Amino acid sequence: MKLVHSKTKYDWNRDRRRVLFASAAALLTAGNGRPASAETKERMPSEIAQPSPADGRSFMARAFEMRQRAVDLGDQAYGAVIVLDNIIIGQSWSRVVIDNDPTAHAEMAAIRDAAMRGNNRNLGGTIMYSSSRPCPMCEAAAYWAGISRLIYGQNANDAGSPVLCR
Repeated sequence: MKLVHSKTKYDWNRDRRRVLFASAAALLTAGNGRPASAETKERMPSEIAQPSPADGRSFMARAFEMRQRAVDLGDQAYGAVIVLDNIIIGQSWSRVVIDNDPTAHAEMAAIRDAAMRGNNRNLGGTIMYSSSRPCPMCEAAAYWAGISRLIYGQNANDAGSPVLCR
C-alpha cells in the first residue's frame, strides 16, 4: 500500500538550497550588512608594531591601547595582547558589541589573532597581558591554547597559569 500526501512532488533539494543560501548570507553579513571577513581585515593590521622597550610595562600599555580602541569603536572597555619571547604575536580589543558575538572578548580575539598569525593553535610559552582579569571563558580558552601566564590590570597582577575551572 502506497501513501500519497500530495499530488505535487515536494522538492527537498530546492528548499535545502534556500536554507543553505539564507544561512550563508546571515553568516557573511554578521548583522551589519558588510561581510564579516572584510570587517575583520579592515580593523586588524597585517603587522603588529612592537613596543620599545619590549617589557612587561609596554605590553600592558599595549593592552590598554587595545582597551581604548574598543571604547573608541563603541565596544566594551577591554584589551589584550599575547606575547612570545618579548614579541607581541597577537592582540585585540573587545568585539562583543561591534561583531554581535558574545564570545568575542578581547582575550578570545587576541588568542584567535595569535593562532591565525602563527598558523598554530598551540600558544605554549606565551604570556597574555589583559586590561582586566580574564573571565572564566577566556581563562579556559587560554588554558586550552597552552598560554603559560596571565598578567592583568594597571598594576600588572600575575594570575599565574590559566586554569580550566576556578
